Amino acid sequence: MDIQISIAVILGAILIGSIPTSYLIGRFVGRIDIRENGSGNVGASNLTAQVGAKWATPVVMFDVFAKGLLPVFIASDKVLGLGLGIEVSAGIASIIGHNWSIFVGFKGGRGMATVLGTILALNFPLLVLYGSVPALGVLFTPWKDSAVWWMIAVIVMPIWAALLNLPVELVWFSIAFAVATALKRMASNSLRDDQDSISTKLLLTRLVFDRDIADRNKWVSNQ
Repeated sequence: MDIQISIAVILGAILIGSIPTSYLIGRFVGRIDIRENGSGNVGASNLTAQVGAKWATPVVMFDVFAKGLLPVFIASDKVLGLGLGIEVSAGIASIIGHNWSIFVGFKGGRGMATVLGTILALNFPLLVLYGSVPALGVLFTPWKDSAVWWMIAVIVMPIWAALLNLPVELVWFSIAFAVATALKRMASNSLRDDQDSISTKLLLTRLVFDRDIADRNKWVSNQ
């Protein structure tokens, strides 16, 4: 019975993660398909650029609490008591659903808000350390490109988990999230350089900067 319930929770996490909140608000409020506007990303950042910043708040709140925190909470000892392994699996399932939504042609956001809710439910100190990297980087260094700092935060999260001597399930969660983030970044947008080909340089640029070129202003102006 526990196996069936665990499978149901994980499948439910994929479904709730797949709810394309940014797409829905873009469609019903902005009367646009954000997959075909701006960066094409079905996430809060593109929604902000295309529809307005005020609409990003409900999207982020839903992604943090409904997509990220809720599936983990349901699997936790506070509700079903399915164990940390299922909590972690539900969290990753929701992030995958968000990144590759089954409702909008397997497009989606980057899962950054969703993972905040997931880590909040799993381990608060890890959340603080994870969020401190982009916060400190943007505030106290000359490099204000948040996409770079978020990628650094993703990469070092497994290290934080290990240094905090957290359960191995949380280390694997951190690694799985890093892999999902890397795949999402490299597989997004055109994946073509100025020679209309896929190159190692382009993939590295996508991985580090989350766009096809390093110059953010030029990238935004060309969308």
